[in-house]
Amino acid sequence: MIARLLLAAWLAAGTCAWAEPSTTADRPAGSAATRGILFEIHSPTGAPPSFLFGTIHSEDARVVELAAPVREAFDASPNVALEVVPDASAIIRAMVTMAYTDGRLLRDVLPADLYLETADALVGIGMPEEAFKDIKPWAVVTLLSSPPSETGEFLDMLLFRQAVADGKRVEGLETMTEQLAVFDALSETDQITLLRETLATRGQLPRMFEALIAAYVERDIDKLQHLSDQHLAESDPRLAAHFQEVVIDSRNHRMVERMVPLLAEGGWFIAIGALHLPGDQGVVALLRRHDHGVTVVF
Repeated sequence: MIARLLLAAWLAAGTCAWAEPSTTADRPAGSAATRGILFEIHSPTGAPPSFLFGTIHSEDARVVELAAPVREAFDASPNVALEVVPDASAIIRAMVTMAYTDGRLLRDVLPADLYLETADALVGIGMPEEAFKDIKPWAVVTLLSSPPSETGEFLDMLLFRQAVADGKRVEGLETMTEQLAVFDALSETDQITLLRETLATRGQLPRMFEALIAAYVERDIDKLQHLSDQHLAESDPRLAAHFQEVVIDSRNHRMVERMVPLLAEGGWFIAIGALHLPGDQGVVALLRRHDHGVTVVF
């Protein structure tokens, strides 16, 4: 269950929305784009255009090699906005949030059988007990539900590093605390339940990740949305509804609220995940309802 929820979260933090160039003009105002990975945004202030780019949190070579139109838009933009600025302070905040600070250890919280199974799984991905002894169950779930990393050069991190190297202004649309709150606010009982189910479904993850990356490479937002919906449909209905509201819908509105002043300046390259873009409550539709022009570039 949580593996499916986190798979959708991974998709939200790292994929794109799309728009067919031939149908953009005919699409009703407020409807979400269905095809494309890069959009040009025009603010009603008349500011220079900005760009909205969909990313996927992946280091796959098929993902990290930017297409020419994306590279050109990035290079032409003096400012870059990401969901979260992945700098040292954000990483430290994440580490603090993931760990108990009240003296408890993971083995104190989990039933003995679950702790042994969890420890075996974490050791299996290269984490010694000293490294995970005080982290929370939800943090274990994120570790076990993430794609295996070989280089650490994920697309969103590459964009951040390139922006810094180029001397661009870099802003985050959210804080690390805001992003992690959806999991950190779960009850301990829910965290333990989700951990058990994560361990039971881990074997499905490589196939799921490959399906998502393949859909991304094909630039097929319908398939990406279908995969996410399918995974959520197989999850606990209460937690799936909570995920949709807290991880997707509420954040869409928050990010758009924080985008609008940037777009009023113009010259921004904004990178957020695909599940935040499509649908009536998606970022594309919300921007259009704020009288912004949204057209596909690539």
